[in-house]
Amino acid sequence: MLGWKAFGAGLSLPLSEAICKDVATALSAAGTTQGTATELGAACSEVTTVAAGAGVVLSASLAAGDEQSVFNAGANAVKVYPPSGFKINALAANAPMTLATNTGVIFKCVSTTRVFGVLSA
Repeated sequence: MLGWKAFGAGLSLPLSEAICKDVATALSAAGTTQGTATELGAACSEVTTVAAGAGVVLSASLAAGDEQSVFNAGANAVKVYPPSGFKINALAANAPMTLATNTGVIFKCVSTTRVFGVLSA
């Protein structure tokens, strides 16, 4: 939807796609803390390699209104950490949300310290 809005506003189709269809696939979760987890840079990320206890961290560049989605296609649950100093839903600051295998979550940044996650079924 956003791509069509950008295209309709006058951006070229390739530029609209580059901005609005930012997808990363075949990612590996790494580390077991917020500081060592794999940082996600794309708007939509598919994590396919997940060792037990491994994690990913949302982009440190998140600003109010930004969204990032994560899908766990790995063999284990993945820890999804917020950017440093942020909270996810009702969790403590910097605490990870655990994302089960074959599930996804859309994270929406609502302030300089909070993101909320909408979990798939």
